[in-house]
Amino acid sequence: MAYFKLIQFGGIAPQVSPRLLEDTLAQTASNVNLESQRLTPITDDTVVNPKADVTTLSNSNRKSVYKYTDTQWLQFDEDVDVVPGPIAGDTNNTVYWTGQSFPRMGRSTNIIGGTVYPNAFFRLGIEAPPNTPAVAIKTPVAINATLTTSSGSSVLTVTTASDHGAAVGQYVTLAGFGAQNAVPADDINQTHKIATVPSATTLTVEVPVSATGASTSGTISDGATFKGLADQLPDFSTSYVYTFVSAYGEEGPPSAASTVITTDDNAVITVSNLSTAGAKSNNNFGSSAGTKRIYRSNTGSNTTAFQFVAEVSMATTSYDDTSKNADLAEIIPSTYWIAPPDDDSSTYPDGPMKGLTALPNGIFAGFTGKRLCFSEAFVPYAWPINYRMTLEDPIVGIAAVGNGLIVTTESRPYLVTGTDPASMSAIRIEASQACLSKTSIVDMGQYVLYAGPDGLVAAAGTDVQVITEGLITPDQWQSTYYPSTINATLWKGRYLGFYNTGSGFGGFIFDPRAEKKAFTTLTASALIRGTFTDPDDGNAYLIIANQIKKFQGGTTDQTYIWKSKEFTLPKPTAMSFVKVDAEAFPVTVKVYGDGTLFYTGTIALSGTQHSVSGSYVNAAGSSVTINSTNISEPVLRLPPQIFTTFSIEVSSTKVVNEIAIAESMDELRGAYRQKYPEYY
Repeated sequence: MAYFKLIQFGGIAPQVSPRLLEDTLAQTASNVNLESQRLTPITDDTVVNPKADVTTLSNSNRKSVYKYTDTQWLQFDEDVDVVPGPIAGDTNNTVYWTGQSFPRMGRSTNIIGGTVYPNAFFRLGIEAPPNTPAVAIKTPVAINATLTTSSGSSVLTVTTASDHGAAVGQYVTLAGFGAQNAVPADDINQTHKIATVPSATTLTVEVPVSATGASTSGTISDGATFKGLADQLPDFSTSYVYTFVSAYGEEGPPSAASTVITTDDNAVITVSNLSTAGAKSNNNFGSSAGTKRIYRSNTGSNTTAFQFVAEVSMATTSYDDTSKNADLAEIIPSTYWIAPPDDDSSTYPDGPMKGLTALPNGIFAGFTGKRLCFSEAFVPYAWPINYRMTLEDPIVGIAAVGNGLIVTTESRPYLVTGTDPASMSAIRIEASQACLSKTSIVDMGQYVLYAGPDGLVAAAGTDVQVITEGLITPDQWQSTYYPSTINATLWKGRYLGFYNTGSGFGGFIFDPRAEKKAFTTLTASALIRGTFTDPDDGNAYLIIANQIKKFQGGTTDQTYIWKSKEFTLPKPTAMSFVKVDAEAFPVTVKVYGDGTLFYTGTIALSGTQHSVSGSYVNAAGSSVTINSTNISEPVLRLPPQIFTTFSIEVSSTKVVNEIAIAESMDELRGAYRQKYPEYY
């Protein structure tokens, strides 16, 4: 006697002949959830409001979305990669993204506003000031002055005939004063520090000893050409640079260094020609918000370290430096902090950086052409040139895994490892598995899945394999699933992919966790333009037309179809009964003999009684209608036709636990006696 029963249900394996499939695998498994190994329908997708008062996206061209807050979504026309900032305690909710005309960033104050997010943004990176600073020793000004007697004091008061223009802390030279008793003989024509400036025509200067005597006339040299004490100070050479700084303290690379100037510690150096704006649009600073920092070399060379002199407003174009070498502060930190590759085609012919990805230790990664780029750790706006490496093949996409960065290319994948962006190393993996679609790359945790030429490719470290091998042939993969069009995302531990045939659309779910590596298909009536996985709950979101829809977020069960393998009998046999154990009804059952459909029946339930309606093809090839009621069990009687192979297909919106086909009713009941002995 012949009898087959299925209590576990798996996915499809188109590569295998239907009669050679394992018992649990299927010829068709569409719109079905196999996580429990039962036949469970998927549900419909539900619309998600990207903003409380907005029910649709701003247009039907959106390709990317990002959940910025629970009710606020960012939306883009391009394939955009968004990464939250790596800075702990960032109250600005800063995010960074690539994929548009240049890399960008935004904070809540500029992202949120209007009706479409992001409302505004900044260019990622602070550019170097376009102007080279000009430097000059401040020109001395000779002015008439009267020295006022100041008996017994180490401070002399000087009255000038006109505005002296000097500042506190600057140095002046007292020259031509004839009253030797007013200024000590050894201090005549000496340089003195200005102590206070009570008015425009009066100033006080410090002297090394108490001075007394009568007043007289003379001149004051203000600022630079000193005599006496000035000539006793050593000369040195120095150079200046300056940087732009955003309102949030983000400092960019320095300008070109000024010419070298020879001076001493008493001189006043005028630094001029300071830029008040960058050359590029949407920069992260401005005349009202940004500042400039001025730095000076301390060892007489424009190639030495530059130390901090002063911070001035963005609108400042000139600054008088009165600081001494001993007063200089920290060394400039941003010498190599250039912006990432952008829309400057003369510098970056392969285009702006894309593929933004967060790595451990606060490092960001991105790419353009064959060039892989890394940011300074915890400084996401700084992308030093020596933190970049060039691979042999054009890069398609990147994804972070536990042991490094998987880099997919148009030829072979690479594994890039390291904890310091300055010392990353790349290993070319000897596996000819190009990535055919950047949007097919999905971070699965410890490994990455992407669409290769032969199937879905799993890359974990240097271990790369076609994970759908044995299920789908390379030809089937190319002709049925259109890998170059796949747009995929992670959904509750599974790979969720959608493709475009050119004349229609489709999708699939691949569960690498399942023992049989379950692969099921999805029907799709519209183009899935983009996907997003919420890391908070693992839910997947789809862009369909001008809406964001949560995958299986609805409550309406969808009709699934599951078709078994071809069960082969040792000799031609007439199978007489098929039974379905379901949680509810209706369930439609189709039975195939030798590959041909010969029976279709829909089982319904009313109260405790079942009914069956449908049709079958008799031996003469004619269609016969079936309509039976008051059936105590969900059992269908099959027409007496002889076949060598049998397949069973079920379709429903209800959960099916088991299906069985047998030559006799006793076989069906015998099987159920074993399963439910308490009823017999």
